[in-house]
Amino acid sequence: MLMLTPTAKHIRRTTWAITGVETGALLFVIGLLVLYLNPFWHFDEGGFLDWRLRWWNSAGEVLIAAGFLIEALALVGLAAALVSRCVGRRAWPYLVAALLVVCSALWISPAGFSRNLDAHFEWNLADGFSVFRLQAWDEGAGIWRPVGRPMWQSTVEIQIEPLLRGFFRLNDWQKMNGDIGIKVVRIVPIAWPVELGNGGETLDDPDETELMRAAAQEDLKTVQQLLSAAKGAKLNADGVNVLSVNDLDQTGQTALILACRNPKANPEVVKALLAAGADVNLRSRNGYTALTWAQVRNNNEIGRLLRRAGGRQ
Repeated sequence: MLMLTPTAKHIRRTTWAITGVETGALLFVIGLLVLYLNPFWHFDEGGFLDWRLRWWNSAGEVLIAAGFLIEALALVGLAAALVSRCVGRRAWPYLVAALLVVCSALWISPAGFSRNLDAHFEWNLADGFSVFRLQAWDEGAGIWRPVGRPMWQSTVEIQIEPLLRGFFRLNDWQKMNGDIGIKVVRIVPIAWPVELGNGGETLDDPDETELMRAAAQEDLKTVQQLLSAAKGAKLNADGVNVLSVNDLDQTGQTALILACRNPKANPEVVKALLAAGADVNLRSRNGYTALTWAQVRNNNEIGRLLRRAGGRQ
């Protein structure tokens, strides 16, 4: 049986470690490409996400995870090889490295190998992600607190970004803000989203104003407060705040349309918006006016108010 010299053993172990680093990096890059090139981000004839989407994304996530793990273990092995070279090519640095890996796994196992975090993002079609921030909820203070250093956050962002970009293709918005729940492995920053596309995400339209949200919720007090505070900011010849009350979200809806879309539309909210100069005949991108929604909801009282204000069929 051929016995290797200490030098030959050291060279072989170093070669394995370097090969591991290269293999891990290659798997990571291939996994990212798989996620970016996913062709199944669309709905099927039944209105559901293509069933192949999950399998494709899972394949990419597995490749990324395997690349990260191999890379991490290979770097530990490479560090052990460097220490071994400094101490006369002895074997004990490799044993110490293996012990550190085992102890690390045992140390994090009671708390679980992954943790739940929230990723807050702000995105637009022209510039991509302007904000990507990992955060965790502080129960005591009742606030979100940032988690992780910039390098660690960037590593997680690289993995989540292609999935979010694919998901955004399902929506025709040009920009959006939101949050997505993610799981991140402790020590090694392997990350994946939780229930993306199945309600695990929260999306906000940056063009949606506070007035729109209050009107959609039929919150009369808030609507009146906002209209009062805005009075004088953008006045027309009649002294009404036309521009702000007729602002559009990305679907082309105004506060008045959103108020009338609610099945429990409040006539007082509609009156307040009309008095503030809301354009009763503005159409959203789907062609609906406020009066259209009143008719769809069979809300005769709202319909009468809108017709009285000049609403046309």
